[in-house]
Amino acid sequence: MLTPIRGFAALSGAARVALAVLAAIAIVAAFAPLVAPYDPAAQPDIVGAKNLPPSAQHPFGTDPYSRDVLSRVIYGARLSLAIGFLATMVSLTLGVAYGAVAGYAGGFVDALMMRILDALLAIPRLLLLIAILAAWTRLSVGALVLFLGLTGWFGLSRIVRGQVLALTEAEFITSARALGASRRRILARHLLPNLISPIAVAATLGVAHVIVLEVGLSYLGIGVAQPEASWGNIIHDGSDQVATLWWMSLFPGLLMVLTVMMLNIVGESLRDAYDRR
Repeated sequence: MLTPIRGFAALSGAARVALAVLAAIAIVAAFAPLVAPYDPAAQPDIVGAKNLPPSAQHPFGTDPYSRDVLSRVIYGARLSLAIGFLATMVSLTLGVAYGAVAGYAGGFVDALMMRILDALLAIPRLLLLIAILAAWTRLSVGALVLFLGLTGWFGLSRIVRGQVLALTEAEFITSARALGASRRRILARHLLPNLISPIAVAATLGVAHVIVLEVGLSYLGIGVAQPEASWGNIIHDGSDQVATLWWMSLFPGLLMVLTVMMLNIVGESLRDAYDRR
């Protein structure tokens, strides 16, 4: 088994650079109140300070409500990263539990659970989220995290099930059964620790996917609601004047692309390291 520590040690040079970039983004986001030059919701001069292009005073310009875009991008990073991480944790918990139980139970239970999973996989996730979120006029961040997490575990559960099915015939599992270990102990002490590798890869790629989903939903107006700062609703604020308010789409869009790209680089490198192992 390749543990997360040994897996990260085996990362490529590009992945280590990506980790450094992600760490820098996370640190800035975590200390947003200290780093951001202005209050992200402040509207100091709705007439004279709106739609200002990038300058020394406002490096990312201002929006139609005279709010500083740099401050909103920094706070949006904190919100997007938090949503991505928390929603992925929900998905991992459900996916690992469902897949492990199905794979280890086998027989009729496994067949039934897989048919239910097939039905869930047949529903496009994005359309499902839009249908659910459109029913609420104002959605809290906690509810958004819950919905994103509850719709993101289907693929992981199939991976976990396949790994469990392969491991149940391994010699160390047979030995544990011969020594009288209970099914619960075998699952918790012998099977799940050997699933850390695919789970770590799925977590890294899952965070990237959730960030893109959150930005898209917020852009459509059914994700993070104003006045909370989100990369998606910052882009949305300038979407009707892209040619003149280009900075409102450019800067949050670049940061989102950079974050997702770095997460994908780390995830692919982890996958390569685990496959070689």
